[in-house]
Amino acid sequence: MLSFDISDRQINIVKGDNTGVKIRIDRSLTVDVPEDMIINGEVVNLSGLADLLVSNLKSESMMDKEAVVTFSSSNIVFKELIVPKAKGNDFLNMVQNQMQQEMGITDDYSISYTIVGEAGADNAGSQKVLATACPSNVVEGFRKLFNIMSISLKSVNISCNSISRIVLAEKANLEKMPLLVCQIDDNFLGLTLFENGQMAFARYEPISQEDYESEEYLTEAISENIFRMEQFNKARGGPGLSNVILYGKIDDFIKLVDALDALDVKASVLGVPSQITGYENFEFTVFANAIGALYRRNKTTERINLLEVDQATGKGGSGASATTLITLAIAVGASVALIAGITGIIRIRENSINKQIEEVNVQIEECNKIIAENQKLHDYMIVINQYQDAVDLAKENIDTLPLIKKEIFDQIDEDMKNTEGGDDKIVYTGFKYDRTSGHITISSVQLPEQKTANDFVKTVVDTGYFADVTYGGYTGTGEEGNPVIISSVELFLKDVPKEDSSEEAATEEVTE
Repeated sequence: MLSFDISDRQINIVKGDNTGVKIRIDRSLTVDVPEDMIINGEVVNLSGLADLLVSNLKSESMMDKEAVVTFSSSNIVFKELIVPKAKGNDFLNMVQNQMQQEMGITDDYSISYTIVGEAGADNAGSQKVLATACPSNVVEGFRKLFNIMSISLKSVNISCNSISRIVLAEKANLEKMPLLVCQIDDNFLGLTLFENGQMAFARYEPISQEDYESEEYLTEAISENIFRMEQFNKARGGPGLSNVILYGKIDDFIKLVDALDALDVKASVLGVPSQITGYENFEFTVFANAIGALYRRNKTTERINLLEVDQATGKGGSGASATTLITLAIAVGASVALIAGITGIIRIRENSINKQIEEVNVQIEECNKIIAENQKLHDYMIVINQYQDAVDLAKENIDTLPLIKKEIFDQIDEDMKNTEGGDDKIVYTGFKYDRTSGHITISSVQLPEQKTANDFVKTVVDTGYFADVTYGGYTGTGEEGNPVIISSVELFLKDVPKEDSSEEAATEEVTE
């Protein structure tokens, strides 16, 4: 069975079944609805929406013969009533009559109800009822939509009734009463208040960024409407709200928690009841209304299926009068012969077209396989080309590195040993070579007596291997007992031609 959660700009669909005490979800689908196809819950473009839904369902292999619908609209009226006890349609009629009198509505509304408990000692023999009145044209629009889609529509429920089944299925939620459950969407908020273990009130609030000065309009709208619901609870003699459960589109939960902390309200995300399985592959809170619509209703305490309510009151095509049925039968009988002939021709043509469609679909599937394989090869080629580019760049970097050859080491060492005075040699404590920059640093160079720092630097420059030679100062005079000590000498190699770069390089650091 399919379950549709329908709002003006988005339809969330799940495919699942309710067997025993478990609800198994097999697949899910979200369909974005173009503007003006659905206006405040009423389907105004039947054929366009039907084509959109059928094409998406077929593409996801989610078509089925039966469906249920849950929806939201600001045109729905909620009212708490005190109604004398009765059975079956008698109780339904009393609820409808009282709703019409107290709310001033006409027969153009479909009225459903949920019994929330006894009315109390002041109204002995009566029950407290939460009644809802929805424009009948909204329900009729859904009936026509699913007729066009050739899907049998089994029930139409208001979303607050669907979500209440999930909320009340968790015993932990009963300890949080009064409890507010808030559905979040870019275009509306669905607010359902629970008191004393039952749904007590619900409202649907359209929202728009144009109505708020802040870019964080969604957070501001949530805080504002939760504050209003808290005042509503207090006006009914309640203690106010301390717990709010969020579901739907939750982009930044932490931001919402911080905003509600200012109202002294603890926020949490709608949990998954233990009897629901198969939800692991999609976001449960987005599809919660659709899943709740799969629950079986409690026939003793609620009449919430608007299709059944309309049927019981003679609406929706199921309760037509006898005269209407007789007239229809005569018209049908007079047209049977003509329709039979036309139907035969259409059926032949339809079979031919269906066969062609099947052949084209097979060709499309084959083409999609080829496209997918070519795309995979294309992706591989991109990766290989990127790797080749990286290798080429690394090779170019290596080839252009200034390298120091062994003969340069030998020459530097020889320059440091040879002096005009004899066997005295230059002493140094550190020799470091940076391969990437071609930079050599010689630390703590002690010169023989009678040799100056400039003499040493000139000797190194005259080798012709270095682009520049600098030193950072020295101590000592060069006289006996007071040798010249240069703190550090910096040597910068000249660029080495590529053909010489493969010769043996020196070690990076030499310590003597």
